Amino acid sequence: MLMTFPHAGNYQIPRALFIAAWKVWFKRFDDHYAWREGKMPLQNLAMPLHQLLVEKQRFSVEVACRLMVPWSYRDCRQVSDEMLKMNPAVLRLVPYTCGDTGDTLEGARLTDQALDYWDSLTHLEQDVYLNFAEARIQADIETPCDAPVILDDAGVELIGEDIYPPYVPTADSSDDEFIRALVAWVDEDPFQPMYQRKPVGDAVSGWHDRLLAFFWPKPRTGYLEYSHIVSPVLYRAGVLAESVETDYQWNYQERELAVKVANEVFLVAGVPQREVTWQNVREAVKAALTADVNSKAKMNSGWTYLACLATAHLEGKEGRLPMVCWNSRSASSIISRLDFLLVEAGVEELGDRFAHIGLVPGWGGTRPREYSLKWQGGYRSWHTQVAASQLVQKICHFLNTEKNDNGELKYKPMPTAGGKHCPWTTRGVQLVLFSDGY
Repeated sequence: MLMTFPHAGNYQIPRALFIAAWKVWFKRFDDHYAWREGKMPLQNLAMPLHQLLVEKQRFSVEVACRLMVPWSYRDCRQVSDEMLKMNPAVLRLVPYTCGDTGDTLEGARLTDQALDYWDSLTHLEQDVYLNFAEARIQADIETPCDAPVILDDAGVELIGEDIYPPYVPTADSSDDEFIRALVAWVDEDPFQPMYQRKPVGDAVSGWHDRLLAFFWPKPRTGYLEYSHIVSPVLYRAGVLAESVETDYQWNYQERELAVKVANEVFLVAGVPQREVTWQNVREAVKAALTADVNSKAKMNSGWTYLACLATAHLEGKEGRLPMVCWNSRSASSIISRLDFLLVEAGVEELGDRFAHIGLVPGWGGTRPREYSLKWQGGYRSWHTQVAASQLVQKICHFLNTEKNDNGELKYKPMPTAGGKHCPWTTRGVQLVLFSDGY
């Protein structure tokens, strides 16, 4: 039950994922209720993804297919006679009439076989695949070129306009003091959860309540539901990591399992990857476990999530470093706030401050953000990955140890999905940063 994309190295996805994406596309860009019988124009134009979006072709089979395949193929035309012939159980050609001009274009609709297959799935299975399809839109949309890919509206957010930081360190203060100020600022700054640049629910404040307000990739998949979805891959990523750490050599079945786990991690995050071989998975996990800043292992907005899950079991172990998922949202949250604090303190140049903390490109929500200081790029950099993880560990330290004037802990402990509390972890902090950097 797979769908094959011949122009993406025969990359395959579950058929249910494409049907779910079809439904999501109608919900987001056309008539929500017409997805079963609805038609979509092919618009199989040989132009980069960002150009298709500039030409207002979001609602097209071509754009939907581009977001199904790994980033390295997204500037290549995916819809062709060959592709349609390889997937006759999913799509069939039909004429499509443009509502505004009346012109007739080549289009497609789901086959009756595809609809029957979708109906045969349980509601739970359908909801999981709808989440995976939605994640393709909400995640960082990477392509081979540097041009911005704006699927939904994006705009500049000016950090510091609403709530001024509780305190600003002096210009000669240590980096740690600025991190402490950042932690206090996030705690006091009211946070309005957003989805498609629109408010979701009530505004909250405090690290504790911000985490409880987390959702991915849509509001109905909140902190509890997300934790449930991630739990199986989190466990299996940890098992892989432990086998790498002991230098255990995988047999054939274990190599296949490693590839499967990595692909499922990328599926949850909405960032499909190419070259997901057992060798590349092992190298990435090894680099994450050893915090190897010079590693040549793969690193981008997908592999950083694998690094995060594979090292979650290191939390609380002395001398070990759990990895943060350093994507455009996490980077935007941290760097925009540090940038404001540093400038307010009178810092005019970064110099040696926050070495290797680097930007990750991303468009959507309130990204990209404006910065006053010149921050280096950190995309695909293990140096940045490690430095960012070290910074987040310091955030955890302040959240877990800072006390108020009465000698009590200043910040509430981290809420767990099960309704209990625990010390703050890298993953808990990262989820707050992820929402803050939308």
